[in-house]
Amino acid sequence: MSSVGAQVKPRILIQLTASPYGGVETHAYYLSLLLAKNQAEVTLTSQRKFELNQEWTDALKQAGVRIVAPPSWTKRIHGPWGLVPARWHLAWHLPERFFDVAIGQGHGGSFTWLRRFVKPSGLCLWHEYWYGVPTRGDNYPADFRTPSCQVFPYRIRRMVSRMDGIVTGCARARRNLVEIQRVRIPLHVIPPLNKLQGVPEAIDKKYDETSTLRLALFGRLGHGKGVGTILGIWRELNIGPAELHFYGVDPGDRFRRLAEQMSLSGVFFHGAYERADLPRLLHETDVGLMLSFEEGYGLVAWEYMTCGVPFVMTDVGASPEFTSGNPDGLQAPVEPKGIKKGIEEMVRRVRSGETSRSRLQAFHQKHFSYDRAAQLHLQSLLEPDSFWPRA
Repeated sequence: MSSVGAQVKPRILIQLTASPYGGVETHAYYLSLLLAKNQAEVTLTSQRKFELNQEWTDALKQAGVRIVAPPSWTKRIHGPWGLVPARWHLAWHLPERFFDVAIGQGHGGSFTWLRRFVKPSGLCLWHEYWYGVPTRGDNYPADFRTPSCQVFPYRIRRMVSRMDGIVTGCARARRNLVEIQRVRIPLHVIPPLNKLQGVPEAIDKKYDETSTLRLALFGRLGHGKGVGTILGIWRELNIGPAELHFYGVDPGDRFRRLAEQMSLSGVFFHGAYERADLPRLLHETDVGLMLSFEEGYGLVAWEYMTCGVPFVMTDVGASPEFTSGNPDGLQAPVEPKGIKKGIEEMVRRVRSGETSRSRLQAFHQKHFSYDRAAQLHLQSLLEPDSFWPRA
C-alpha cells in the first residue's frame, strides 16, 4: 500500500457504539478531531447506536467529521438480528473499498464487516479496551472483585484473526492479548486520547491534622465503579476531618438513597457536571478516587494527574504505569480492606506534606501527556506502512 501519509486526504473510518459519554467515546472524539486537524477525511459510524452528547457531536461536524449512524429504531432489536437493518443502512451510505484505514473501537466481534469499506491495500484495525475482562455494566454480583480474564468467545477470536493489527491502552492488556488470547497479529500499546482545556498550573497546598480534606470520585456512578464499597467503609476510615464528594450521574439516585439509609455524614452527591468545569472541580479536590472493579485504562486517574490531584486507584487498567515511581498516586487492591488501607495511606501523605500537586502534574506531562499519545495515534493511522508490519 502506498503511504497513507503521502495522500492529500487520507480516509479513516472509525466505528464505535456511542453513548453520550464514556471512555471509548472520549477517545474516539479526540481521535476524530486530531485526524481532521491533520487533514484526514474522517467518518464515524456505528452498527448499534450513536448517541454521543450534542456538544461533541456538533464539534465533530464543525471540524468536518462525517457521522453515519444507523436508524435509531435498530437498537431496539436485540442480539445479532439488530445488526442486519443497521448494516443495510450503512452499506447504502458508505462506499465500498473507499477508506485507507478502518478501526473498530471497543467490544464486539463484528468489526471484520468494516473490511468491505477498506481499499484492498488498506488496513482493518481493532482498538481493544477490556483485555478479556467480562464487562457487565451495572450487573455485578455483591462481592467486590475484578472478574478474571477469560479467553475471548469464538466470535471475537474469529474477528481478531481477520484484523491487520490491534491497538490497546496499557501493558496489562498487552500481556492478556499475548499470553491468554494468544494473539499473533501486530499489536501496539498506545494510550487512549483525552484532553482537558483550561488546566491551570498546579499549586501545592498546605494541610495539617485539623484540615478538612475533600475526597472525590468522578464519573458515572455505576455498580462497577466501587461507589457502594467506599460508602460501606466511609465510617471506618481513620483519616481525620474529611468529606466525600461524588460527581457524575447516579442512575435512579440509588447511591444517594443508600447513603441516606446508612445515615452517612459528610457525603455529597453533585450529579452531572460540565466538562469545562472539571479543572475547577479538581482544583478543589484534595484526594481523587478511582475505585473500579475493572477498567480498560483509567481516564479518570489520567484527569487527576493532569490537574495534579493525588489519587488512589484500584489495581485495574493502567494503574501500574500510573503509580510506579509516583508517590502522588497509590495503587490499592480490588477489595474493601485494601482500598481502606490505600485511602488512609494517601491521606496520611497529603496531611504530612509528602505529596506534591506540581510534581504530579510534571509526572503526567512527562509520561502521559496528550501530545505523546496523539503522535503515536497519528503514526498508526496516517503512516501505517511504517507503523504496521505487513506479511
